[in-house]
Amino acid sequence: MLLFAGGVQAQPTVDFIPSNAALNYAARAYRAIWEEDGERIVAALEARTCLQFPESSVTASVADAVSHSGGPDHPMRLRASYRTEVKKSTLVHELGHRHLWQLVERLDGIDGHMTLYLVLDRVWADVWGEEFAANQVRNEADWGTDYAAAWAWARSLDPQERTRLWNRLLAMNGFATGCGHLPGDTE
Repeated sequence: MLLFAGGVQAQPTVDFIPSNAALNYAARAYRAIWEEDGERIVAALEARTCLQFPESSVTASVADAVSHSGGPDHPMRLRASYRTEVKKSTLVHELGHRHLWQLVERLDGIDGHMTLYLVLDRVWADVWGEEFAANQVRNEADWGTDYAAAWAWARSLDPQERTRLWNRLLAMNGFATGCGHLPGDTE
């Protein structure tokens, strides 16, 4: 398991709130994922990005609606109807967006999903293995042409190029570069 080399920080809490009583089961499913794998998720996000998770607490609404990361003043939203594997990957996807909010400056021509996809499949692999990561990349690529194009772009980069771009992004935002396991590392 990858561990963040920086200072020790308390595990963030995630409060999964069903949007209605019929979705209690889905909120419990997300809560179980977080209880079992939350520490590894945060450790992998921090190790792959070289950034500490910025929030101590996140509210996540579980609803029959499209998932999204929310905003600083808005809860994250997670789709209730996903099967367990997609609940896992979506939870990390949306937390990943929130984690990357600390990167105010972005690389020219590289949108939020492309930026996230520099690290997301490696985070999934760190937590649940390479097969899980490959399956979820295929799943997300089926969400539409924007997702497919972003995944195709990220997957076309060799590990060294992912790492080079990530270090450039960190430097643009005033963060240290070259820590631990960067996005392109496969170990």
